[in-house]
Amino acid sequence: MSGVKGQGGGVTSSKKSLESISLPDEVWKSSVVDGKVHPWYSVSNKGRVASHFGNKHVGNGRSPGFSGWDRSYDPEYCKILKPAEAYKTNQNPNKRTVYGSPVKVGDKIVQCMRVSFRFPWDFFKEIDMYGSEYQYPIQGLVGRNGKCCQRTMAVHKLVANTHMSVDDFPPERISDEYPSLPKNVKQWIRETVIINHIDHDCSNNCVENLEYVTMRQNTHAAVKQYGGHFCPDQYLKHKEPFLIKEKEVEYINPLAELLGV
Repeated sequence: MSGVKGQGGGVTSSKKSLESISLPDEVWKSSVVDGKVHPWYSVSNKGRVASHFGNKHVGNGRSPGFSGWDRSYDPEYCKILKPAEAYKTNQNPNKRTVYGSPVKVGDKIVQCMRVSFRFPWDFFKEIDMYGSEYQYPIQGLVGRNGKCCQRTMAVHKLVANTHMSVDDFPPERISDEYPSLPKNVKQWIRETVIINHIDHDCSNNCVENLEYVTMRQNTHAAVKQYGGHFCPDQYLKHKEPFLIKEKEVEYINPLAELLGV
């Protein structure tokens, strides 16, 4: 792949197609966020996310972007995004991983993988979902795309929304009744349904590893997998909880001791 001359004598970045970076049986679709297609990014059924922001050096600092770099939306260009871990810090000295390894106090407990998305500033204005009236603040200009805002997205939610929407793949327990449900009930389900990792590995965001569940089902799955307390020893080894017996305290009668009785 070779570069192409750009305005002002600069050289544009080499083009990369989704096909050229795809894995076997990998299917790419334009990302879907809150039910709305966002073509600036693509999401695969293998849990990967690609950006379609070009990376063109147009020279002399006379064109959009920082120091003459134009990062406008370019459907012929793609770059795989590297997800970042969303985690909480462990404060429990008794925690263990699902494999039985101890988790030290201060260690990270990864909860999901996230990527940062840019959107046209008015992207969320016409979305019919609770909270869509919130206007994200403008966070600069991006090439010829104009005013933009930014939002952090969980990868498993992107994969589910893009490749297995609730309308097309309703939760199994209500799949037969879902088509006949009232519009407002369907909207409630879309906004409240939980996405569960079937193998409990939050880095495995393949569509086959995701399922729609209720919060109660998700909690029960975690209790079953982690023993209710993120795998402490007694649950991991299927032992009865070890109870510490209270020490017997000898009662002393001060008056009897004084009288020598």
